[in-house]
Amino acid sequence: MPSDTPRPDVLAAFAACRLWRAASAKAIGELALVARVQHVSRGTTLATEGEPATLLGVVVSGKARVFHLQADGRSITLETVESGEPFVAVAALSGGRNPANVEAATDATIAWLDREALFSLMAEEPDVARSLIADLASRVVNLTAVVQTLALDVPGRLARYLFQRSLATGEATPEGLKVSLGMSKAELAASLGTVPETLSRAFARLRDEEVLAVRGSEVIVYDVGALARLGAGYEEG
Repeated sequence: MPSDTPRPDVLAAFAACRLWRAASAKAIGELALVARVQHVSRGTTLATEGEPATLLGVVVSGKARVFHLQADGRSITLETVESGEPFVAVAALSGGRNPANVEAATDATIAWLDREALFSLMAEEPDVARSLIADLASRVVNLTAVVQTLALDVPGRLARYLFQRSLATGEATPEGLKVSLGMSKAELAASLGTVPETLSRAFARLRDEEVLAVRGSEVIVYDVGALARLGAGYEEG
């Protein structure tokens, strides 16, 4: 017999989802109630690039990786989504095809929604459309930044990433600015559209130029300005 109350974990994820942040608590509860919940193991394919997007997903627990697979078999990670974050929303709402692949980066719980449920919500609560448009616009900006990064060589991509991390999380120490990579080096290589071996060479170049030192999952940045210049593409490498 169908429940008349949503699962607490699904409700919490939906309450955190920025797509419908302007929605009332009642409306969010109704969305969570009609969602189809799926438990998946790491590596499970959630969406395939080029296939019709019929549902939009929200991560309830765990992580999902959105990526593009190149002709040579290498993958470029476009984003990693976590609890309360949506994926394939643009494609599902437009009735188009998935622009990228999505797979479970960990064991995960996913809540799937038919786009008609969201259209009904916007009809009942027009302010939701505003927050949805704002979120989708920010996604376009983020994707543009990804494209700009991929136009750089690998040291430039790495420099841009580390410069952004320096601004966001850098910790001043007597030796220099301590910056956590925020992910494993294999994951970082994928997010920069390269392979670990090439990423290692990029780190070595920045080290040899005395821009930084590598300390496991952290780096000590000696010259933030150099990261900014390389990350903006002002220097050729």
